[in-house]
Amino acid sequence: MRILYAVNTFRPQIDGVGVSIERQAIGMAERGHSVAIIAPSATFSSYVESHPRYRLYRLRAVAIDRSRRLLPLLSRRGVDAALRDFRPDVVTVSVPFLLSRVVAQVARHRGFPIVGITSMMPEWFYYNLRPIRPLVRLLNRSLWRLITSYYNQCDHVVGVTDTALRLLIDHGLRRPASVISNGVPLDVFHPRPRDTALAARLGVPDRPTVLYVGRLDAEKCMDVWIRAIPLVLDRLDAYFIIGGDGRERRRLEALARSLGVADSVSFIGFRPDDEYPLIFSLGDVFAISSPVELQSIVTLEAAASGLPIVAARAGALPELVRDQENGRLFTSSDPADLAKAILDVLLHPARREQMSARARQSVGQHDFSLTVDRYEQLYQQIVYRDVPVATCAAEAVS
Repeated sequence: MRILYAVNTFRPQIDGVGVSIERQAIGMAERGHSVAIIAPSATFSSYVESHPRYRLYRLRAVAIDRSRRLLPLLSRRGVDAALRDFRPDVVTVSVPFLLSRVVAQVARHRGFPIVGITSMMPEWFYYNLRPIRPLVRLLNRSLWRLITSYYNQCDHVVGVTDTALRLLIDHGLRRPASVISNGVPLDVFHPRPRDTALAARLGVPDRPTVLYVGRLDAEKCMDVWIRAIPLVLDRLDAYFIIGGDGRERRRLEALARSLGVADSVSFIGFRPDDEYPLIFSLGDVFAISSPVELQSIVTLEAAASGLPIVAARAGALPELVRDQENGRLFTSSDPADLAKAILDVLLHPARREQMSARARQSVGQHDFSLTVDRYEQLYQQIVYRDVPVATCAAEAVS
């Protein structure tokens, strides 16, 4: 098969959607399928990159702020050219805005089958567009209609979790649908001894350590995470690692300084691909404060690495974290409850070891090879139509 993917962010910019799409693309290529990706260019030009496992169509775009957000310009012509050049059997799209939306429109016009993967909630606008927050709340239903109408134009919709698909169904999804996890490569992310060389290189002391890696943008609510640090330090001489980057990083570093905890936290930025899985060996617990996750790839990676998970009781995170079994859930936006949950893990080593083992066990059903199996089956059903595509959306999460 010939499979084309559309993303709004891609290397060197990093986010969960781009990571999951690239992993899926490589997985499909390794099974002998021809794969291409359409993504914004970091420059005001369009060009094609050749990678060992996929073709990458870069379309001209301009930055709309100082971070990763890129606005494609005159992209319809470039998308049409890429579709005519690659001639896909199926097109996979994600975020219902910007370049991915244009790809869906052009692909639909040209008659290509389209698979849409759930990837966002309207709350993203609430957290990232602070000046118009009251308006965003008023527009919540309208935003859901916009998102749902996008997926209703797809031939099939994939929810990355039951929660993700149920939200779409509750807001009017009518298309055939199924649930397929983003998955996690268990051969890459697995429990390993503390990497002392990496710890020394990053200046991480040998103390009980709380870890987070991921984007540092507003919807991640990392200010809650930072505000929990002094509450933990009141009870335990712990250390804190924040990996990743984003629009909020400078503000979060300033917040840590203002709270007097800057000496107890390291902002280590994004790490090279070969080093990234090793970061999880430095943590004793992984904490995520985002209330708007539809799955959270980094949480899957942390659990696969054997870390107990402390997560907000919101979004789809309770699907991954069973409270008191493989981690703890805390009340979203409550630093005190977050600190209490972290301490509950770190102050009880025997319980932490049990949670660690169960965290690894809990991701068995998310093995990335199973994800590739399911997508390959889905694409074959859509392309060859020798099997019914899927159950209807209303039955998909029953």
